[in-house]
Amino acid sequence: MSFDLKITNNDLALNPDGTLQTVTNNDKLIQDIIKAILTPIGSNKFFKWYGCALGSRVVGQALDATLTQIEIQRSIQDSLTNLISLQKAQARHQYVSAGESIAAVQEISALRNMEDPRQYEIYVSVLTRKLTIAETTFTLRV
Repeated sequence: MSFDLKITNNDLALNPDGTLQTVTNNDKLIQDIIKAILTPIGSNKFFKWYGCALGSRVVGQALDATLTQIEIQRSIQDSLTNLISLQKAQARHQYVSAGESIAAVQEISALRNMEDPRQYEIYVSVLTRKLTIAETTFTLRV
C-alpha cells in the first residue's frame, strides 16, 4: 500500500501516542495535489521539473485580472499533468492505489478575493482511477 506522512498546518501530524499519522487513497491524492501546486517549480534541486510555475507566470507581471486567472489555472493544469506523469512512473516500480491516482482533471478554478486582491481561492477537482472525486479548496496568495 502506498502512503505518505500527513501534513497539517505545514507540520507533520501526530497520533495521540506520538506516532506519525499517514494518509492513503483520496486523502493522499489531495495532499499530493496541494504539495505540487504550492512547490515552486525548480525549487527541488533533484527534480527541477516538479512543482508549479505559478509564481514565475503571475508574480511581477502586469496582467489584468482575467489574464492572471487564466495563467493561474494554466500553471495548475501543467502541475497536475506533471503529477499524473509522476504517478505513472511511480506505478511501474511500486504499488499506487486507484484512489491516489488521477484519471482526469475535472475542474480548476481560481477566484480572486474581493477583499484582498492578492489572494485567490483555488478549487481543484479530479477523477481518480477508483472513479471517485477528489477535490480541494485552498487560498493562495500571489
